[in-house]
Amino acid sequence: MLGPRPQKPLPNSPYDRWLSPDGYETAQFYRTATGYCVRFPDQADFIIDADSLAVEGIPVREDDQDQVLVLFHNSIVPMLNNHRGQLHMHGSAVRCGNGAIGFLGLSRGGKTTLAGAFARPGHPFLTEDVLSIRHDEDGYTILPSRPVLRLFRDSAAQLLSRGPAPADEAKIAIPAGSDLPHWSEPCQLSALFLLGPGKSETTSIELMQSAEALTHLMRHSFILDVDDRHRLKAHFGRIAELAQGTNSFALDYPRRYSELDKVINTVSRLVTGEQND
Repeated sequence: MLGPRPQKPLPNSPYDRWLSPDGYETAQFYRTATGYCVRFPDQADFIIDADSLAVEGIPVREDDQDQVLVLFHNSIVPMLNNHRGQLHMHGSAVRCGNGAIGFLGLSRGGKTTLAGAFARPGHPFLTEDVLSIRHDEDGYTILPSRPVLRLFRDSAAQLLSRGPAPADEAKIAIPAGSDLPHWSEPCQLSALFLLGPGKSETTSIELMQSAEALTHLMRHSFILDVDDRHRLKAHFGRIAELAQGTNSFALDYPRRYSELDKVINTVSRLVTGEQND
């Protein structure tokens, strides 16, 4: 972590961008003489050495250091691990029955809220923003992350029964506890649920064919260099194996808190084969 400094224009154009659902640029990727610069506009720059993959984090403001650490752990680390040949995806996961289920979706698509909603009635969460997936002889395993849920204030108030709270742009960190339990051991992956845009009138779940699932899974990858064809091909192969070896479902539901109990009942019944009240 270096000292804060303003973000100045870089001499070249970005070779890649991350966009939010409303078209806002959340990250820009630039080449440098020694590697890469990943810029999160008005938040931080990360300078990455191409050979060692050492990272320097540079916040824009002094009080942005905590946010820089969040960006590092939730974006830069999974990106570098994928670059090394591992498999990390943008999503949350909970333990349901005897296995883990993952929720993948775009930013602000409801992944973390779902993780908290499942944890509240006894399906502890493993991770809230990054799926770390290990390929074993018996299938795939989800690795747990730190026992914290980062939630918008209105979601946190709803899940913790604290009454209404105003929505805002910043997330707050909620430590795991008796209300929102965390599962701290690796857990075999049972199924993946790819979240729709929330325009459905009711909760809907459909099993996806592996080719369709592959297309959607690619949207939730962390890729450092989209022009590195060798690594991109290898990463594509790992996701293709995941799509073929795991049941993937398209899940959509109205983004209303009152709908969450129905989502939990429907998903857990599908995964465990048991009826929940």
